[in-house]
Amino acid sequence: MNFYNGWTRLMQRVMAWQLEQTVQTPWYVPAFFALGAFGVAWRRVEWALPLLIVATALDRYRFDIAGMGLRVEHFVFLGVGLAWLVRTRPGWKQLQLARADLLLAAFWGVTLASSVWRAPSLRASLNFLGLMGFGMLLYIFIRAAGARAQAFTRAVWTLIGAGVAAAAFGVLAWLVFPFGVNLGVQTYALTTFETFSAYGTLFDSNTLGMFAMATALLQIVLILDAQFARWRVALGAGIIITLLAVALSLTRTAWLGLGAGLFLIFVTSPRRRWALIFGGAAAALVIGALAVSSALAGGGGALADFSVTRLLTSKSIFFRLDAFARAWRDFLLNPLFGNGANTFAQKYTTEAGTRDWISNLVLLTLHDSGIVGTILLGAWLVWLGVATRRALRVSNSLRPFQLALAIAGGALLVCHMVTNVFWLGWNWVFVGLLAAGNIAMNQASAPHEN
Repeated sequence: MNFYNGWTRLMQRVMAWQLEQTVQTPWYVPAFFALGAFGVAWRRVEWALPLLIVATALDRYRFDIAGMGLRVEHFVFLGVGLAWLVRTRPGWKQLQLARADLLLAAFWGVTLASSVWRAPSLRASLNFLGLMGFGMLLYIFIRAAGARAQAFTRAVWTLIGAGVAAAAFGVLAWLVFPFGVNLGVQTYALTTFETFSAYGTLFDSNTLGMFAMATALLQIVLILDAQFARWRVALGAGIIITLLAVALSLTRTAWLGLGAGLFLIFVTSPRRRWALIFGGAAAALVIGALAVSSALAGGGGALADFSVTRLLTSKSIFFRLDAFARAWRDFLLNPLFGNGANTFAQKYTTEAGTRDWISNLVLLTLHDSGIVGTILLGAWLVWLGVATRRALRVSNSLRPFQLALAIAGGALLVCHMVTNVFWLGWNWVFVGLLAAGNIAMNQASAPHEN
């Protein structure tokens, strides 16, 4: 009986943590993440980057520090970043700073200036600017720490492992939810029934679906390459888990990104038949997830009708279109420099009473930073794309990893046009590794060119 009561209390505490947007803990709990990360990275500096990558897959958990919602990744970054800086003592060359970084810095500066000028709540805008700045620092650190071939490959494998683990936890949360155990599941009410989708350790079900989708694409690219023949069983299992998470997240944006990524794989891979097989398997899982969700919601004998209703009839579609219209009107009021960081959320709320959000990256950037800021951010993204395309012309052992990151990054960019989570940390892990891969590939090919 004592064991049963203890287990019940433990599960209640776990579920409470999973359901809270902000975890209420003593100050020493988040401090433990920073100190623990520092200790591990100090002892084994090569673990700094893998630790940080794993931490970004835990962005569900936030801690209220001085009015700011700081995540596990922020404290881990503080610890590993400090240890890495002291242990390696990098010079300007090792930091791999590029002239294109000035575009990113200028974009942040324009957004800051527009926030000071026009934001209704400067503090709220500064909080979001801090989130943006953290993403940029994360990008610079990952690029520098992962610029060598061994560190780069270790980081990509860690990213795959973290993605599979997050996906597996999301699938587990979905499986146990009907039994009254909520490990991270959100419900969605339609006019006739209610479905549920998992988020696990990620911010919401959209985030889990997109993260799992990108991880699935990484593995599909690698499993189609002969270089990874001995890893095909493990990669195959990982693909199944991540595709299940994509399907069960009920995230249409992730399905859209998956379709875009599979198309890119079909175009770039000589094994196109297998690309089609993976595409068919993904479609089957999505259809199955819709049917099962409809059945659990009480679809009865009309599963097809309920599934189509869940897919096509959604209040969120109309809410987003309405938000787009309002964001465009506000952008036209200050088209040159925008209205300031995240000021849309300061002005509007959703039907549920939460802060509203512009779920299209381009429109969000136009609204917040204006035409000037959008050109700066767009130019930086174009520079990264051109540098990646140039690096992929080189043929070496790192190319499959870089191709996988490029395809996953392209699919995520498609997703950000519909459900924008561009400024979350794990997205900048993909961006940072893409930049690190460009450097590592160029360094690996340099001796052969001389």
